[in-house]
Amino acid sequence: MLIKNKWLFVAFFTAFFIAGCAHSPDIDNSNGRQNNTQKRGMFTLPPSDADIIKETLMLLSKQEGDPDYNAAKARLAALVQDYPKSKWVESAQALTAAIDDLLVLQEKVKTQSMALSSEKAEKAKLIKDYKYAEERNRGEINRLQQENEQLKKDIALLKKLEIQLDKREKLLK
Repeated sequence: MLIKNKWLFVAFFTAFFIAGCAHSPDIDNSNGRQNNTQKRGMFTLPPSDADIIKETLMLLSKQEGDPDYNAAKARLAALVQDYPKSKWVESAQALTAAIDDLLVLQEKVKTQSMALSSEKAEKAKLIKDYKYAEERNRGEINRLQQENEQLKKDIALLKKLEIQLDKREKLLK
């Protein structure tokens, strides 16, 4: 009975294994490549190091929208952790460092652009204040010039009056 159960178990296991392996891998119809998860029946194989690199590059070269740098870094970290002897480890580490540098530079650009916009706003305010002060000074200059002309006229009139007074005094003597 034990031998019969043993053969039944082997036959069942073999049939199960063959059925699992006989399933064809899923094909992505858009470009004819196999799906990255490589499904084979009931068994799912983890993605290979090359698959992880391909996924990462696809994340970094999106056609629409911005690249997902954080997801790419996570995939590269998983590659380094899961496949430490892979030929892609050095490239993954270099790409991770490049992504980190890129993120730091993007943050600097954002900070600099905010500072630039605030500087532009301050410059516009200073230009507005300068033009206002210039107009006010022009008005003040015009007023002072008119006052100066009036004073010159008053001085000329006083000189005429003084000359007339001198002439009267000479006539009265």
